[in-house]
Order: sequence, then C-alpha cells, then structure tokens
Amino acid sequence: MKGIWVLGEGAAGPLGLAGLEGAPETAGPRCVPPELNLKEGFPPQALRWADPLTLFWLNAARQAQAGAGFLPDQGTGQVVGLGWGPTAPVLALLEPARQGDFASMNPSLFPYSVGNAPAGMAGLLLRLDGPAQTLHGKEAAGLAALVEAARMLSGGVLERCVAGGTDHLDPVIRQVVEPYRGAGAMPLGEGAYALGLASLEEAPERGVRVAAWSARSASCPPHRFPSPAALYDRLLDSLLERAGWGSDYEGLVFLQEDTPPVRREGAQWLARRLPKAHPEAFQERLGACGAAWAGAAVLGTRALREGRARRALLLAVATGGAGWGLALERSDAE
Repeated sequence: MKGIWVLGEGAAGPLGLAGLEGAPETAGPRCVPPELNLKEGFPPQALRWADPLTLFWLNAARQAQAGAGFLPDQGTGQVVGLGWGPTAPVLALLEPARQGDFASMNPSLFPYSVGNAPAGMAGLLLRLDGPAQTLHGKEAAGLAALVEAARMLSGGVLERCVAGGTDHLDPVIRQVVEPYRGAGAMPLGEGAYALGLASLEEAPERGVRVAAWSARSASCPPHRFPSPAALYDRLLDSLLERAGWGSDYEGLVFLQEDTPPVRREGAQWLARRLPKAHPEAFQERLGACGAAWAGAAVLGTRALREGRARRALLLAVATGGAGWGLALERSDAE
C-alpha cells in the first residue's frame, strides 16, 4: 500500500530519553530531568554553546533517524515546530547590549538565537542533508510540523524526513506565560519529540500510516483559543473524508487539554461527534507546550504498533485561531 509511513520515533522530555510512560515526579512544570546527558555521542566542541532547545531536538531527531533506518547524507529532510523559540540564547546574546557593552556580545551565540538553530545543528551533526523547514505553531507546534511534513512528502518535495517539535521552558517564558493561564490549567512543559516519516510504495511490517492530514483556521483574538468545537468539526470532517473512514469512528483521539474551558468544550464535542472514540490524555505527563503535540503523535504511533488500537486521530488548536489534524492507521486496519 503506497503511502506515508511512520518508521521511527524519538523523545527527549520530562520522562527521559525515549520515555513517554509513567507518572510525573512533581506537580510543577514538566521539565526535562537535568541529569540527562544530552551531549553524549556528539562532538563536545560542536555543542559548546548549544542551548536546551537545540539539545532536546538533537536527541529526539537522532532516535527517530536511527529507528527509521535513515542513513546520513541520504537526503533526509526536517520539519521542526517551535512553540516559544530560542529564548535562552537570545537573552544571553543581548544581555551585554542591554548593559551598553556591545563589544562583549558573544558572536558564538548568534547561530543558536535564530529559530532554525535546532534544524541547522541536526542537519550538521546528524547529516540530515535534505530540505529543512522550521515553523511556529504555538501550542500545537509539534502537530503543525507533522502536518506540514505529510504535505511535503505527499507532494514529492521530500522522500523521507524527521519531523516534530521542540520547546525549552526558559524561566522568562514561565514568568510571562504562567500568570495568564488561570486555575486548573495544565502544567507547562518542555522537551522534543520526533517521527521518522517516509513515502513508500509498500507497507512496512507492523507499519503505521499517515492516513490523512488537515489544517484549518477560525477568527478569534490573537492570544485566545478559538472555539475548539467549531475547529474540531472542520478538521474531523476533512480527516474522515480524506482517510475514507466512517463517522462511527472507534479509535483513539487526542484533543487539546491546556485549560479547563478547552477541556470542557472538547469533552462535550467528543460526546456529540465521536461517542465511540477513546480519548487519550497526554499533557498531564508531557506538559503544555507546542512540542508535546509531537509527543502525542509518538504515543499514538506506539499504541497502534502495540495493538491497543487500529486508528488514532489528533486534533489540536492554537491561540490565534489555527488548528491541525492528523489521522494515523495501522497497516492491517480494515
């Protein structure tokens, strides 16, 4: 069966390298354990100035690349989604300027202060030498990147790629974001998650296929979530039609969990549109960040491979009115 197939997965998050199961150890933000050696296996000099955002992505991408069997210098591309961007190196680079000491600015930090630094370093150190794209998808950045990767693979721009998201919860981000999240919001998170995707003529053994993808938008204030139900309806209709699935869907479904109002509306929508589906929670473990949506895709892929379900739907919305959807299917699904 020709299609876009998930061949590898990677994770560097609050539950460790490659870990996505288990309970968080703290009630606070879901942070990558500081004891993880994220520089292991890489040339020390190359990562002298590397920030967490880049280190997270290097480790997740390396796992996905190895799991997929992608060789170096094979034309493998990248699509990387960012929720917050490279905050730490930007602040470090500009701190001397803030104090009026422009001569002390460290030019070695500049390559890490731009949004495509994670993809650039992965291209160099993992020898992923195909086209690379970095996009900003806010709270749904990881899923936005996977949808864009599927589009590029389907259009023949890429034959294989590593796609997902990376976010670093810098203290400045916490100071800015937390006061506006309100009571009952999911804890913030950080980390990187990736899938190794390829366009293949035949289904691999125990394969998981990207059956459909979609992107939609709705009008809303720039820093507010849109009505999830309205976007979910449009995304679901598009995904079911493109995947050729019926409306009596019974597989897994991942929905936005950031805030209580978003969760309540999502639960009501699920009861109305997909009463037989099985909701999968993930942000309690991974935290609320754009990269966590790529983590949800990794969780969905693993569930399908382990035989816990045959199909999975991922529907995400972001502040400002954007939404993305992805449909995954096991190769033996009817």
